[in-house]
Amino acid sequence: MARPTGAEAAFAKAIAQRRDSAKVREGWIRLAVNVLTLVLVLWLVFSFVLCIFRAQGNDMYPAVQDGDLIIGWRLGRDWRQGDLVVYEEGGKTQAGRVVATGGDIVDVTDAGTLTVNGTPESRALYETDGGDAIAYPYVVPEGEVFILGDFRTQAHDSREFGSVPETDIEATAIGLLRRRNF
Repeated sequence: MARPTGAEAAFAKAIAQRRDSAKVREGWIRLAVNVLTLVLVLWLVFSFVLCIFRAQGNDMYPAVQDGDLIIGWRLGRDWRQGDLVVYEEGGKTQAGRVVATGGDIVDVTDAGTLTVNGTPESRALYETDGGDAIAYPYVVPEGEVFILGDFRTQAHDSREFGSVPETDIEATAIGLLRRRNF
């Protein structure tokens, strides 16, 4: 076999360089497609499956503190008493605990105890001045939930604005990230 001439060697080198640059370009295109796919999947997951909500205020103190991140599950539509939910009321997103669902009767006794269907809740309720928004006993309409904050003396909740339509509930909490060390 004969040795290649200088022109043949230069031609072979140019072909090898083009092949290498085509592989690099193909690698960058593959990386861009993978990144775009990942961004699309994350957008879909956090738009339709999960939500991350930053708690504002102390309505849910001590369970949830100001600045904590609540990770919520958007797909669940079966709320039970005691569920921590993220909901929208008056154009503001907030967190609260479901204490009654459609058809339940909520009452606040003169002693400040919350009862649901005649059963007293284990935690004391310190009444706040909710004005004439709610008349007790209150029957929660079907398709709505009665939500209270855990910090009962200062929480802005259903005692002030009434029950919340289930369509306004964005997610049920499945996790909590404390704000410490952020």
